[in-house]
Amino acid sequence: MNSSQPALQARGLGKSFLQATGERVAALKDLSIDVEHGALTALVGPDGAGKTTLMRLATGLMLADQGTLTVLGIDVRERPQAVQELISYMPQRFGLYEDLSVAENMDLYADLHGVTPEERAQRYPMLMEMTALTNFRRRLAGRLSGGMKQKLGLACTLVRSPQLLLLDEPTVGVDPLSRRELWEIVQRLVREQSLTVLVSTSYLDEAERCQRAIVLHRGQLLVQAAPLEVAQRAAGRVYRLTPAANQPARVLQSTLLEQADTVDAVPEGGRVRYVRSQLSETALPPGLTAEPIAPSFEDGFMTLLAGKVERERGAHIAVKAVARRDGASRAVRVDRLVKRFGQFTAVDQISFDVQAGEIFGLLGPNGAGKTTTFRMLCGLLTPSAGALYVADTDVRKAPTSARARLGYVAQKFSLYGALSV
Repeated sequence: MNSSQPALQARGLGKSFLQATGERVAALKDLSIDVEHGALTALVGPDGAGKTTLMRLATGLMLADQGTLTVLGIDVRERPQAVQELISYMPQRFGLYEDLSVAENMDLYADLHGVTPEERAQRYPMLMEMTALTNFRRRLAGRLSGGMKQKLGLACTLVRSPQLLLLDEPTVGVDPLSRRELWEIVQRLVREQSLTVLVSTSYLDEAERCQRAIVLHRGQLLVQAAPLEVAQRAAGRVYRLTPAANQPARVLQSTLLEQADTVDAVPEGGRVRYVRSQLSETALPPGLTAEPIAPSFEDGFMTLLAGKVERERGAHIAVKAVARRDGASRAVRVDRLVKRFGQFTAVDQISFDVQAGEIFGLLGPNGAGKTTTFRMLCGLLTPSAGALYVADTDVRKAPTSARARLGYVAQKFSLYGALSV
């Protein structure tokens, strides 16, 4: 390995895929990037930006159509096996065997990579401690929470000592606490072992934690820089707006999004974080208090994106009539809801109301009971106790009628990949 070269270097990289319609779609276009040794680098962009394609090209699992790609000084096209012997890769759907225990999964990956018993004795305790899986060694992987599965997947990729770790959206579908724990592990690896890590993410707050950020959009590079440098793209254009009296923040957000000079508007603690376009001289709506604030990575990202593509009109949710009023009808009413599975209580005495026209968040870590509550709302599970109403319909007595009033997107939504849109 030549340490004078970047850990990963792409020059003029291009990759396209042939669709079922016969159309060829470009996933990466003339991409040139560098990933430095010993750094934590974020590969950032929305779905379809080309993040996973780049990861798979870097592992040698796919070949580029054009350009060059070297990993740890090795040309991936010419010597993919040599690259794979030096890196570890955790794809979005990591191949854990749910009928094997935590320890058995780790042993399986150690066997595949030829890790000796002596190396296992040295690395396993460190990995178990780092991922907090020590007390779960004998638990089947299928019985782990989503966050614990991701931590086990990370431990399996680290049973050998890689020179480059590639993580493809490791926190998708993971609860906030587990997401923070995963990031603490990754940052510890970089800090204590000087490991080079390239992690793809759609979460902009995660990219802000990295030393470098590579921002992609539709297969093209927007910028590669430190997160603070990206944030400065929005310097002088970010405000915190206080709505007029009796005006909900989301109504103000909707008003701002109708303006052509708005880059972004996000409710934040009863106020709205507002990013304006660079040359904007349009006055703010009357009756508002505007406080200039320091830009974040997300503000810089949105500014970059606004400069690259035309904002789609009507892409935001129309919320002008969502102000809560006393006596407003309730779309959902939950009162002391309970659901037990044998001796296990998944939902325990929860109560909440959702007003008509309101956006209501149900938050909690994996295992908190969110999915169980949703399934009871849809009439797919019968509550053990409590009351549950959807649009004044008692779900316990008329689950089919209640379900007809709902749209439900499950965690694993059933789409048929063989059908086109």
